[in-house]
Amino acid sequence: MKKTVNMIIEKVDSLLIGISILLIFTSFEFYDMNINGGWYQQSIPDLGGASINDITFLDSLTGFAVTNKNSSGIGYILKTSNGGDNWHVNLENSSGVLRRIIFINYDVGYVCTDYFPFLKTTNGGINWITLGAPTGFNDMSVINEDTILLVRSGGFDGGLYRTTNGGNSWHYLYDFGPSYNPNKIYMYNKDIGFVCERINNPSFTLFKTTNGGINWTWLTDNNFLDMYFVDSLTGWKVRGPIKKTKDGGLNWVTQDFPQNPQLRNDMSDISVLSRDTLFGVNGYIWLSPYTARGIVYKTTNGGLNWGYQLPDTNINIFQYFNINFATKLHGWAYLFTNGIHTTTGGSDTTIYTGIVNNYQTINDFILEQNYPNPFN
Repeated sequence: MKKTVNMIIEKVDSLLIGISILLIFTSFEFYDMNINGGWYQQSIPDLGGASINDITFLDSLTGFAVTNKNSSGIGYILKTSNGGDNWHVNLENSSGVLRRIIFINYDVGYVCTDYFPFLKTTNGGINWITLGAPTGFNDMSVINEDTILLVRSGGFDGGLYRTTNGGNSWHYLYDFGPSYNPNKIYMYNKDIGFVCERINNPSFTLFKTTNGGINWTWLTDNNFLDMYFVDSLTGWKVRGPIKKTKDGGLNWVTQDFPQNPQLRNDMSDISVLSRDTLFGVNGYIWLSPYTARGIVYKTTNGGLNWGYQLPDTNINIFQYFNINFATKLHGWAYLFTNGIHTTTGGSDTTIYTGIVNNYQTINDFILEQNYPNPFN
């Protein structure tokens, strides 16, 4: 009888030890080096060292990108008609670095450069014409085909310029002073907008206009790399952290990144689909001490909670600088000459807790009746 009891105790102990080991292993986080995150890789042609500065898509198939200069001093406008699977050179430019590209519809688009010229197309990029802008610019905001605002940070001619006749003439609208002339601009509409200066120094300031750039108010928050408003009060801006305002930019609240000790959180670009759904890039995750991969941030509640998507880890891209979504499913994220594309919104791979979704944790344990029952 004593021997039987000892055998029962040994079996129970073995069972409890096995359960304990299982619970210990499921409490650790492991990364599958071949995880598929709902994205696949794309690349642009070899342009002799030129890399992407800005990218925009008009729908799920048609997109444009602009580059800096290559070793021969040539910058490029690129176009794709199949969702980025193939890119071709739309225009070569030897005058300046191509900074921004904006399309207001399928036909009309603009490109600003840091040196002459300022470019416009009225036929979807088939032809580009030069508008008589007075100098080169860092950034632009296009209200409509008539009204365009340009900013320049450097030189004695730095400041804000505006045209109200489609570029036939330009007015030097505002001089912020040599220490505060802006190099980023965002206009929510023809009246409300923001500029910031000296992107390389985040402590420098943010300005707001409510009358189309005629007057500007100095705000007490730092600058931005990207900004977007869904109405006159609610918007986001990013430069390192992501911040949200609910009072038209008077006050900004920093939103929390997803927490994971392997994450290096930072945001430089956002794509806003609605007041709830936003995507962002510039962060990455360490898969090992020597291996990092770029991630895509996502929120579905306006930034109350931010998660991240880890694209296929076989894609050797350590970070993404540009992101653009044409629909809630079709999105692109690029770094220099390579990028990723999704047709499923990144699928359902968003991680909000720092634990990869397809890993399982024991939530309950039931010891079923055994036959014969050793306790009877």
